[in-house]
Amino acid sequence: MPTYFAGPLDFIGGGDRYAFRVAQALRAHHDVTLVTFGPTYSEQTVEGLRHVVVKAGGADPENPIPRLGFFVRRRFDIIHVYQFRCAVTSMLAALGRLVGTPIVVSDVGGGGRSLMLHLRLYRLIQRFVCISDFSRTILPRSVWPRAVAVKGGLDLERFQPHAGSRRRRVLQVGRIMPHKGINYLIEAARSDIPVVVAGRVKDPAYFTYLRELSRGCDVTFLTDADDEEILELYRTSAVTVGASVYRDLWGGTWPMSELLGLTMLESMAVGTPVVCTRLGGMPEYVVDGKVGFVIEPNDSQALRMKILQLMSDEPLATKMGNAGSAHVQQFSWQAVADGVSAEYSRLLNAR
Repeated sequence: MPTYFAGPLDFIGGGDRYAFRVAQALRAHHDVTLVTFGPTYSEQTVEGLRHVVVKAGGADPENPIPRLGFFVRRRFDIIHVYQFRCAVTSMLAALGRLVGTPIVVSDVGGGGRSLMLHLRLYRLIQRFVCISDFSRTILPRSVWPRAVAVKGGLDLERFQPHAGSRRRRVLQVGRIMPHKGINYLIEAARSDIPVVVAGRVKDPAYFTYLRELSRGCDVTFLTDADDEEILELYRTSAVTVGASVYRDLWGGTWPMSELLGLTMLESMAVGTPVVCTRLGGMPEYVVDGKVGFVIEPNDSQALRMKILQLMSDEPLATKMGNAGSAHVQQFSWQAVADGVSAEYSRLLNAR
């Protein structure tokens, strides 16, 4: 997992959490070591999973430059990396070729400057395990024959159907960044729909803009909500929204936005219907008209109409919530691990 943590594991986005949960579930099949990066080398066990911190540097904590000696000394059967466009994956692709270790890549977004595309280092990667069909399409076309989508995942024990009452409130969970489209949700809500935005501030300027935009509106920002608080918000909100965009309000472009859309799965699992934009991998999981609604990005009026439709029609909301909970049962972390493990086996058996 090419993420730099200055201290203990502290997940900020869905990509970090995805890599950790898949690694945990893979222990049913393999001896797994989770590797992250930090200021000093260390080894520990986290929730039963062996975790090694490899020393790394670089100016960008989200795109660390690691010391590779660890990967030479520890001869793994497979190295699975959870980003594509980053320094770690570029370096490991070259190292894997030198030492004969197969490299598997799952792109969960993020990363930074690297030589991956410039030097076409993706030619050295033996398998791509994608988290959605969409994420497969944004890889170089030449690797598509060795790329497969394994969809999910979700902690079904934690996110169980909740039959309790729900408040007249819209929820959006995710980091506060322009491509999350939170401004369109606030515009859609106006002054009559309560909104809760739960996520850490990634872009302070955007957060300042949102607070100004929300003056006179019923908007609550929870910038340090823990997992239990977010679970309770899922259970008690009327609708969960994924309002992400490819082009933000300032003209910035985000072509790899929402490769998965994990918050949509989590909301559906507890029985709360969703409204998401037709973007990234989200429409692959949100069945339009059955478990919620899919709208076009950057359309606050369409978003408002679908939110109000669910809030004003309780039988429809309940029906969609129940359908969503049933729909996501196929996306457990163990199902993801089973699919990933099958790709490992195919890769090793072909050597």
